[in-house]
Amino acid sequence: VWMDEKLKWKPEDYGGLNVVRLADHEIWQPDIFLYNSATSSAVGHYANTHFLVYENGEILWVPPCQFTVLCDLNLRYWPFDVQTCNLKFGSWTYSGDLIDLELYNDKAEIERELIIESTEWELVSTSMKKSSKYYSCCPEAYPDISANITISRRSPSYKAVIVTPAFAILILILTTFWLPPNAGEKIILNGCVALMICMFLLYFTQKIPAMGSHIPLIVLFYSHCLYIVCCTMIGSVVVLWLSKTKHSSALPWMIKKPLTGAFGKWLGLSFYIQQSSLSHRVTAEEMRDHHVTDLDDQNSIDDSIFRQADKPTLQQDWVLFAAAIDRISFCFYFVFTFIMAVCYSL
Repeated sequence: VWMDEKLKWKPEDYGGLNVVRLADHEIWQPDIFLYNSATSSAVGHYANTHFLVYENGEILWVPPCQFTVLCDLNLRYWPFDVQTCNLKFGSWTYSGDLIDLELYNDKAEIERELIIESTEWELVSTSMKKSSKYYSCCPEAYPDISANITISRRSPSYKAVIVTPAFAILILILTTFWLPPNAGEKIILNGCVALMICMFLLYFTQKIPAMGSHIPLIVLFYSHCLYIVCCTMIGSVVVLWLSKTKHSSALPWMIKKPLTGAFGKWLGLSFYIQQSSLSHRVTAEEMRDHHVTDLDDQNSIDDSIFRQADKPTLQQDWVLFAAAIDRISFCFYFVFTFIMAVCYSL
């Protein structure tokens, strides 16, 4: 809205006419532009619509317009981010001595009914203020109107597409430690989880704007999950090696003793403890069955029988040790992933 003294008239002189509609090329209009426009190739922002000219010289122009502006995006909380964009309007050639900009009806915010709703963004708040600035080219002050628009991303679908799989990935990582220590499926499961994470990271590169100033927490979360899977993969290889390799030496007593006691039961190793005890009993029985009963040889026992009888016992002890590594790793990764999930959700 602006005033044009040359377009005043008395309604009684024109049959009570108090308003006329004129095309945009028929009257003067101020050159108000968006200073921080992102489309440098097209300066004009307004559609060609008619002006309403009233008898007191007041001109009302409400054209449809679309502005493209560069915003300083903070993507740290993507896809639940809230962004604030600034639009700065002012005259391109007229100083404050010739055109004085004022807020319409002294309103400090944009009327919401004038803004078309977006399917991806929700309007949170708006604010407007007037300011003046001196430029090096000219001694006069140039007034401008700054509009701050705060919007939040609509993210119902992102919860199902991004957040839910993140928790599923954590569960799958922890599930790996409960597979039998000699199960080769550990490697397969870890490989599938790593492939899932890589696919999500590629998806993020397509969805997240490249000009963001922060790395989204969800991207860091998936990246850290990939590191965890890699460490889990290494641990699974070690556990498989311990449980499947034919060991020639016995498990050190300092390790075996706590694993067969209360600590092992607390780790959920009761099944493996029973298997180890059963293996020892079977070995003792086999040794008695093969004991030489001849009086001349009653003090001699075939060394090969000892070695063959010892192999299952040694193997089962190392399987117990491998299972203990899995359980301890589960406790460590459970606490670590829980803390990580809490930190990223804050």
